[in-house]
Amino acid sequence: MPAAYGTAVLKAVSILNFLSTVDKPQKLKDICQTTGLNKATAFKLLETLQSVGYVEKTDDVGYRLGLGLVRIAGAALHSVNTVRLIEPYVKELNMRTGETVHFGVAERNEVVYVTKLESKQAVRMYSKVGNTAPMYCTGIGKAILSTYGEVDLAEYLASVSLRKITNQTLTDEHQLRRELREVREQGYSIDNGEHEPEVRCIAVPLVANGKTYGAVSVSVPSYRMDDAATERHLADLKWCQVKILSDLRLLS
Repeated sequence: MPAAYGTAVLKAVSILNFLSTVDKPQKLKDICQTTGLNKATAFKLLETLQSVGYVEKTDDVGYRLGLGLVRIAGAALHSVNTVRLIEPYVKELNMRTGETVHFGVAERNEVVYVTKLESKQAVRMYSKVGNTAPMYCTGIGKAILSTYGEVDLAEYLASVSLRKITNQTLTDEHQLRRELREVREQGYSIDNGEHEPEVRCIAVPLVANGKTYGAVSVSVPSYRMDDAATERHLADLKWCQVKILSDLRLLS
């Protein structure tokens, strides 16, 4: 991997990788011999890894993996389990609606699309797994924002600029707050061409045991989203939401 990605980080990872392959604490000289690091560099990295709990020093001056890694591994495993749990239901939602379905999460004040299933229709919306979008003008984003308390919402609004992306984008904080209150009361959000022209999106939040896991949405070209279609897709979304939340409560 190129040095531009962080030589020190790669050296620290080489230490962690080595310690993960052995059953007992390793002395500094053994770590240096295996990783190819000199003693000064290895010692400095081990001290840093100790400070964050990723490495522990034993009484006999050996080093082993620390419990801090367990927390990170647990969080990663929980995230993977969440996506695997959700996938069967979003697949069924895609089959029921015949439209594009997303599962997305909040990351650094943006929506990240974690799962996407394409519409079977010729005309569909463009997006890719891993893409990001603003929270304030997307169905998934507004569904997630509706679960925020006042402090978290105020912090979010203070950290973003409500840019006008389409003619429908809300750029007034008071209007956005009012809409988020409505979303909270009715249990779903609607993006009416606010992020992509001529695309409507309905989304429901996923909240279990006091934690917001993200939101699920159905996205449809505006000309296919009349009142009857909106009601059908909303009913299917609520079915999907109930199924996912039931399983998430067990996972938690």
